Amino acid sequence: MFDALWVLRRDVPDAEVAAVVDADMQALTTAWRERSPPLSFKSARARYRDLLVDNAATPHCGNAGSDCLEKVGASLDAYAALVQSNRHLIERVQALRSYDHYLSRLPPDSTGLLSVPVGLLSWPVTAHAVQFAKGDRIGAIDATCRDLATWRRIGHNSDELIVRTYGMALTTNGYGALLASMLADMPAGTALPGSCHAALVAPVAAEWSSCPAMRGAFATSMDVVQQIPEMREHNAWSWLVLDRDASRALFAEQMSVPCAAQPLPDTGPQVSSASRPIWRRFECIANFGGCVIANVGGPTYQPLAARGHDYGARLQLLGTLAWLREQPDDGSLAERLARRPEGLRSADRDITIGADGRTIGIAQRYTSPVDTWSLPLPAYLVEAVASAD
Repeated sequence: MFDALWVLRRDVPDAEVAAVVDADMQALTTAWRERSPPLSFKSARARYRDLLVDNAATPHCGNAGSDCLEKVGASLDAYAALVQSNRHLIERVQALRSYDHYLSRLPPDSTGLLSVPVGLLSWPVTAHAVQFAKGDRIGAIDATCRDLATWRRIGHNSDELIVRTYGMALTTNGYGALLASMLADMPAGTALPGSCHAALVAPVAAEWSSCPAMRGAFATSMDVVQQIPEMREHNAWSWLVLDRDASRALFAEQMSVPCAAQPLPDTGPQVSSASRPIWRRFECIANFGGCVIANVGGPTYQPLAARGHDYGARLQLLGTLAWLREQPDDGSLAERLARRPEGLRSADRDITIGADGRTIGIAQRYTSPVDTWSLPLPAYLVEAVASAD
């Protein structure tokens, strides 16, 4: 998917995409090798028309699928005009459904990564909400499920962390939350499109893991570190504070958690010993420089295992919501939840029913921004809750 995403915002004809991306990758690679400060980069894609037509007065929903229907319903004409203005861009995003993985072509430099337009990937969330609000409800649900399935597939088949993490958010907070809002507004007995059955199947073990993306990040980190002159060859002083092999091992230790052999531990997220401050690590006495370098990015890797577990649990919650719609109305909601299939159960946390009985949720290990991720229930699944005295 890399080439298609790289030119997503620009009206580059299909026949010219490969040449444009090749030119940009060559320019970025040359700049990285020459390390000429400041790094200036003018993309070949800039020659083509910009497809984005933004509107500050009517901002698109982004990844916030939970309240998108409400926003669109309150100002349907304005949102319909916004979607129409960006129809070509939205169609290009939806064309990414034909891809099955993301393999980065970027040189190991952050300048190119900042040019990957992942923020545009959420535009169809608003388009589907407009389609639903205008009356094509089944068509909107079908499109939402197709895009949800796309980002389930591409997200865990990515070697780039930003695509993996954005894909998780887009799948659950974007399309997943939007789909739940749509289903909450549909009458009982409405059959879901076939695309939804495929999109909401129980997650497989690989979907809980960010290991492929972390492997890509590790390879990039090693390329970057290797550009430090002292990492290639010691000078008169660096041998006192830099152990090159130990530094590589420290990076590997920090980034290994998402690649643990057991993707679903029942004892909470694992924490690498590399998360300890460098002044508390004996091995940093002879590798102070390496520990300082590794400590810059190390803390950002620690939550990834927890976020991967949360993502898998959210997929289970979405699958449970779809499963509940097809179950007979026998027993309480809690009793029906207890009967859900094994693939929709988490080994160490259970689905909870909101205090008002109108939502179901799952506790989050990575508690920013929420400690429980919740979805609204359709009215026919809501049970009366006795009010407190």
